[in-house]
Amino acid sequence: MLGVLATATAGAGCGGDDDNEQPDRIPGTPDPVHAREVERNPYAVTCNDLARQPLHPLSQKLVIHAEFALARKPVLRAVVRKLTLNRVGRAVYYGLKTECKGREPSYRPARPAIEGVLDGTYRVAKNRPG
Repeated sequence: MLGVLATATAGAGCGGDDDNEQPDRIPGTPDPVHAREVERNPYAVTCNDLARQPLHPLSQKLVIHAEFALARKPVLRAVVRKLTLNRVGRAVYYGLKTECKGREPSYRPARPAIEGVLDGTYRVAKNRPG
């Protein structure tokens, strides 16, 4: 029964090009080649990466790295100076998640997410004193 459940769970993945995981890879982990690509180029983060985030800490790490690497891009410097890197990173993450709604797992949401941060569509609310 556990074998059937494990097979069904692995087969029910998040979709995308790398769902035919290598047999020795733990389900939910990012493809190592793709992870290196995102490390070099955070614009390569995909909706599949965001969908896998709750499945394994390495997938979480990939997405967190990408969101803050994107927040450090020169195009967002003025926003970071105004709001802080942490808040801009969270806004980028919100933009990534929102841009992925209804999209293919292979879709790369970074550019529209950054555009949304720049135009104020994706923001993180300021904490207000109690």
